Amino acid sequence: MIAEKTRRKVLSAALAGLLGLGISFTAMPVPQAHADIMGAILAGVQGAAAYAQVDKALNYYNNSEEGRQALMASYQKKLGVNYDEDLNEQLSSMMSNLTHAIGAVDPTIYNKPYIYFINNDESFNAFCSLGHVMSVNTGMYSMTSNPDEIAVVLLHEMGHGQKDHVAAGTRKKMRVAVAAGVVSGAAGGGMTDLALDILVNQIDNVSITKTDEWQADNLALTYLLHSNYNPGATAAMWQRVMDKSKSEASSFVGEIFSPSDHPTNQQRRDNYASRLSDLSGGNVSCEDGVVKVSGKEFVRPAAYGDMSAKERSYFVLGNLAAAYLHQQNLQPATADGNVVYLGNQPVMSCTANDPGAAELAEKLNTLKSSKPATVPSRELKKQAEAAPKKK
Repeated sequence: MIAEKTRRKVLSAALAGLLGLGISFTAMPVPQAHADIMGAILAGVQGAAAYAQVDKALNYYNNSEEGRQALMASYQKKLGVNYDEDLNEQLSSMMSNLTHAIGAVDPTIYNKPYIYFINNDESFNAFCSLGHVMSVNTGMYSMTSNPDEIAVVLLHEMGHGQKDHVAAGTRKKMRVAVAAGVVSGAAGGGMTDLALDILVNQIDNVSITKTDEWQADNLALTYLLHSNYNPGATAAMWQRVMDKSKSEASSFVGEIFSPSDHPTNQQRRDNYASRLSDLSGGNVSCEDGVVKVSGKEFVRPAAYGDMSAKERSYFVLGNLAAAYLHQQNLQPATADGNVVYLGNQPVMSCTANDPGAAELAEKLNTLKSSKPATVPSRELKKQAEAAPKKK
């Protein structure tokens, strides 16, 4: 009896140390090698107490500066750090701009600024973990050098961060594990370090639901509208993913590109195209590389460089949507060199294989509506959902 009581006290103390300080939880599958060990540890702990310790651990890594920095350091050690001066300077500038864009609709971002780094992974991906800890794969820059498209991916991840998707998914998964008497970890003096190592080594298996993905996608566009980036980059980015994945499928790994239970690339592209059309009051649309104004063909942009014709068409759609949203359609379309403008909004830079800017400006004047655009209520609702809930 004395031996049994002693065993329970030791196991309870071990669990408190594991869940209270030195472990970072994320939504990872439980390694079977550690299941039996932690099953034994949890045997001596009441469920409610264990849940409280899980929440304490989550709060440590999600909200304390010490925990956030420790988590980022662990990711840096695992994934490596790309110190390219130009890329890091660009990322720092973009994160500053995007923080202000998000802050325009969700000022809570200033309570927990994002910390971030570029890792050495050559695949196309990025992630946001607990504590607003973000990392961008070096492979992102091989996929696209377009800042507007990079901004879309960053804002998608920041959307996850603003809504605490990783923390919510992790809490749910860890509570299930506690109820089952299983959680990852190891016994002994180094168990917390080992648990954190297990977390970092399984970063690709975060628990993000399809609903979370849709919300992060929609937030990315809402946030982008408060920046100087082209909102059409949202649909263009996913068109680029579709174009590139045909020939570079092996480089597409990671949370936002692979899971079969997430929205498809086409669904995401089409969702953005539909939202952009809504922002224009239904006056502008895009399908199969053809940009339409008032239901009639305006332009079919040619492919340029490594950008497909379809990818370019979504940038034109985004510029036109912005023009209607800000009532620039009430002004005439003009041409300045090879650039078409609607009011003061640039619409398209014409290449040698496109129609001339003057020709397109004249055509746009015959097609465009000269009435203020009315944004549908469903679009307004999606934008409103970006704001923090009032307490």
